[in-house]
Amino acid sequence: MADPKGYRFVSDEPVPPGETIAEILEDRGLSQTDFALLVGRSTKNVSQLVNGVAPITHELAIDLERVLDVPAAFWNSAEARYRDLLARQRQQEGLAGAAAWAKRFPLKAMTDREWIAKEAGPAERTEQILRYFGVSSPDAWQDYWGSPRRLAARMTTAYAPDTPALTVWLRRGEIEAQDIHTEPYDAARFREALDRLRSATLERPEVWHSLLTTECAAAGVAAVLVPELPKIRCHAVSRWLTSDKVLIQLCLRYRTDDQFWFSFFHEAAHILKHGKKRLFIDDLAADSAEEAEANRFAADFLVPRAEFDAFVAQGVPTKASVDAFARSLGVAPSIVVGRLQHDGVIAYSRLNDLKTRLEWVRD
Repeated sequence: MADPKGYRFVSDEPVPPGETIAEILEDRGLSQTDFALLVGRSTKNVSQLVNGVAPITHELAIDLERVLDVPAAFWNSAEARYRDLLARQRQQEGLAGAAAWAKRFPLKAMTDREWIAKEAGPAERTEQILRYFGVSSPDAWQDYWGSPRRLAARMTTAYAPDTPALTVWLRRGEIEAQDIHTEPYDAARFREALDRLRSATLERPEVWHSLLTTECAAAGVAAVLVPELPKIRCHAVSRWLTSDKVLIQLCLRYRTDDQFWFSFFHEAAHILKHGKKRLFIDDLAADSAEEAEANRFAADFLVPRAEFDAFVAQGVPTKASVDAFARSLGVAPSIVVGRLQHDGVIAYSRLNDLKTRLEWVRD
């Protein structure tokens, strides 16, 4: 049998393997008519084969191996590559036409954060976006991300978000959650993790960030922090990725630790108390019983209502009294300040020096 190394099909252009057949026939002095007789095909079929119109089937590849002494594996591989390159060429032409769709996304922010590669042209830009979302086409993106289970039923805010940017942010949470190994979800373990994380609010961000990831993962929850994008108008999300893995996705939209922790425990309430089939997007969901319940859970879990009311009854809070009260509860003073501000006990301009400012630091 001839050495297959003599026949290689490596072009990046869609060249039909029939051209290789034509070259072999010419080298051997065989006409297409004689070749048709040898391979048991009509001259018309051979002509179509040589010109890439008729495909090389697996059966024909075996016949070519017998007649031309070139392995069937070569012909199968060459045919598959040819058809693949043809399909890609057709798709690239279509992707170039979808350039306007791709421009709807925050491309600069995505490339700056290395979420996608820097594109070379319209088709490549569209390809990058499709690969990022794991969808086959712009229509598939619309069908998936625009479905009521995801976004359509959530856009009830008076300040509409930038939907493409929001989906980029949500998708990033999915991608990062895939890299976090979690144990199967266990509600009891998650509740225990919340108790420990409540105490972790007293730690520095570089300490509690690691604790947040490990404690949640042990209970089946992937907790990820994803930098916010302009105009997404939300700062927290919770959803079930599988039947035993949950995602809590957060950003630093409000830049202070009290807001961050309230958002986290708010999303934790959705996981503990509400259905597995819902996507909860903080700031975008309509006022509902579920949102109100999640707010109450977060507020009272961090600062129990009875203790809070007793503290407020003592008079105008001071920096020293807030600090002492917070430490008696085992939470960061900033959390008490946030609660006092939210409930109208003090102005939003007061005691902010007890809060910790959060900023993104690039590795």
